[in-house]
Amino acid sequence: MNSKSLSRRAAACVVGAAVAAGVLLSSGSAQAAIGAGRVQLCAQGNYDAFLVFNTAQQDQQGVGTATVARGTCQTFNVVNYGGGRQTGISVLGRYNTSSDTFYIDGLNVDPTAGGWKFFAKGTTANAGAGAWLEIEATPRT
Repeated sequence: MNSKSLSRRAAACVVGAAVAAGVLLSSGSAQAAIGAGRVQLCAQGNYDAFLVFNTAQQDQQGVGTATVARGTCQTFNVVNYGGGRQTGISVLGRYNTSSDTFYIDGLNVDPTAGGWKFFAKGTTANAGAGAWLEIEATPRT
């Protein structure tokens, strides 16, 4: 199984289309696959990060994960809202100097599809504008 990745900075405009098509831009060596219906978040910036799950339509109460401390990774089950609906996954960061949070990026996924790896990178500088998300996925074969 090969692994592909997508950098938000490199392809922010094509995330939805690329994910829907199952085609992501390659930007490095493959890492171990995450199982179907799972997502791993790695906080690689100078801040802690967490995920919030919702339906793609944002019509449910959001479900947050535990906070992932900077420099670490945690794996979570993707919430499946049923009915063939996609799950929206938002990645948020927590400022170093307060308990306030900021939105980094996110995407909609099939909750039963191949695993995802999210890398929250950058800094909290400029009200979080210095942060970005890299996404790595193992496509279906």
